[in-house]
Amino acid sequence: MDTCFFLAANSRSGFCSLYEGFPENEGVFLHIIKGGPGTGKSGFMRRIAAAAGERGMDTEQIICSGDPDSLDALYVPELGQAWIDGTAPHVREPQAFAVDADYVNLGRFCRTPLNTRDSESAAELNAAYRKVYAGAYRLLSAAGETANAYDPAWSERMPEDDRELARRIVDRMVEGRTESGPALRRRFLSANSCRGRLRLKSTVEKLCKQIYVIDDADRGANALLKTALQEAQEKGMSVILCPDPLEPDRAEAVLLPGCSAAIVAGDWGFAGAEKLKTAAADSFGRTSELSEGQRITERLLSAAYGKLAQAKALHDALESVYRPYMDFAALTEYTDSVIEKLFM
Repeated sequence: MDTCFFLAANSRSGFCSLYEGFPENEGVFLHIIKGGPGTGKSGFMRRIAAAAGERGMDTEQIICSGDPDSLDALYVPELGQAWIDGTAPHVREPQAFAVDADYVNLGRFCRTPLNTRDSESAAELNAAYRKVYAGAYRLLSAAGETANAYDPAWSERMPEDDRELARRIVDRMVEGRTESGPALRRRFLSANSCRGRLRLKSTVEKLCKQIYVIDDADRGANALLKTALQEAQEKGMSVILCPDPLEPDRAEAVLLPGCSAAIVAGDWGFAGAEKLKTAAADSFGRTSELSEGQRITERLLSAAYGKLAQAKALHDALESVYRPYMDFAALTEYTDSVIEKLFM
């Protein structure tokens, strides 16, 4: 089974990364890929993922939040190996080289230095790319500030009725099961991207047959999710906590893969999902002021998505500068040899 997540978010506080903890399982050997734009890092991982899938192996694929067409990381549990794009903005280095990790230098297939004209183009595109991203983050920050200005109470209010609801739901999810494995993994299930808000609905459906849904406008959703997380951990279950990509301190979902169950905030369109309503939803109610705040937030988010789309176009142009310098035949030959060694 192939599952997909994000390990980073374009958030109200800027770039929020969870890459440092990937992968969580002890004993996994990590290959840190280095190389500039257009040097084939994502394609290299996709070919390994495809080869694993052809052999019936499970994979965890990490999608780039800035470019959803690209992979930023890959984990193949059966091989006990993982790969990660170790370049900015998620730079990664081994803790102990050749003990827990090594390097994969795909930059060696790129002829350097660039000629004068292309060097100037690359510098200009890099500067423009950073400037547009900075604008996107200012808009995302404004969206988060607006949401909190109109709805400041989402984070902590927890009526006792909701604590009991969380306990009952987790009891139903667990049903006497026991597990061993990583106690907690953190993954983003959605992203603020160049295509708008992307949600990895299929990941939830692959991992969880039993899905509980809370309206994402329910002001008790965050507290309920975090209480469910605590209850599941106290019962010894492996949990995937999914932060909200705009507000990473806020929870968007709690997944219990070993129980094939999840609680998700938001209308994702899950067939057969059971809807939950917290007591906090009734106690806070909904006001016209709150609705107006949501409309302003959505306009700011829409503008941010436009900036992220501009950044994606600039990065595509930057990659096109480097491609003529790449020896793709040599890269393909190298990738073939890696796959042969992995699956021989």
